[in-house]
Amino acid sequence: MAAHSLKDRRAVVRKAVDRVRARFNVSIAEVGDLERWQLATLGVVMVTNDRSLCNEVCDKVTSTVASAVAGEALLTDREIEIVSYGDDEPVGERDPFAGIEEKLSDDNPDDAED
Repeated sequence: MAAHSLKDRRAVVRKAVDRVRARFNVSIAEVGDLERWQLATLGVVMVTNDRSLCNEVCDKVTSTVASAVAGEALLTDREIEIVSYGDDEPVGERDPFAGIEEKLSDDNPDDAED
C-alpha cells in the first residue's frame, strides 16, 4: 500500500469501498487490520438465491476494488465462502459460524502456542 499513515490508508480504502457501494448491491466494510497502515482487510456480503450470480458479482467486486486502488495499493488475496441452504433445510438450523474459530486460528500463525 502506498500509504504512509493511517490517514492515507483510510483514504485509499474509502475510495474502494465507495466505488463498490455505488456499483453493486452488496454490503462492504473494513473488517480487520484497522490500526496497520500497511494493510487493509475488506469484507463483502451478498444475499442471493443464485450461486452463479454470487460468483459473478464477487469477481466484479474484486476487479472494482483492484481498479479503485491501482497505483496506491495491491490486492494480494481473495477468499470466497458461499453458504447455501436447501429447500428442506430451515434457515437457522445450520450454524454459519461453525468452525470459524479453527479457520481463523489456522490463518493466524501469530496466535499459535509455543
